[in-house]
Amino acid sequence: MFERIKRLFLLIFYPHFLAGLKAEEAFAKQAWENSWIVERIPQDRASFEKYKLGNKFVKRGDYICRNCNNAEIEVKCKKQYGANDNKYYLLEYRQIKRHREMQAITNANVIFAFYQRNGADFLQNTLRMVDLDFLRRTKDYKSGKLYDKRTKCIRVPLKYTRPNFEVLELFRLIYY
Repeated sequence: MFERIKRLFLLIFYPHFLAGLKAEEAFAKQAWENSWIVERIPQDRASFEKYKLGNKFVKRGDYICRNCNNAEIEVKCKKQYGANDNKYYLLEYRQIKRHREMQAITNANVIFAFYQRNGADFLQNTLRMVDLDFLRRTKDYKSGKLYDKRTKCIRVPLKYTRPNFEVLELFRLIYY
């Protein structure tokens, strides 16, 4: 009952949160179907306290992938911008900073998994992933071309992402 009320509340007041919740659930299901062992990472304040160092803010992924060197996966349901070969997602720079702070503590790879948002839902078969370290090593990131001052976001071009679980497959090849 509570879950239905929560979803109705999100649908009315925060449709983008509902889309994100649906995308996270779809990700876990797709991961399982593709033989990836993912576990939900608690997102409550108490779970974060043990990682907090001083006044630095950290961010944990939504899932930890046990059979991919414990990579943390942050699932995002975002609107896609641009056209043709210049499509991209916007990712808040503060989220990148917080994931980097956590990465410094855990040494776990951080992977962003994007689904394309469509109102209070997401589009099936739009899963694309990017490794945070790979993104940060790109020439465009290093030169500041991906930073949007107005939105304080990083543009994540689709050309830097890979469809479905290809990023995890690459990590499996590297670590196993």
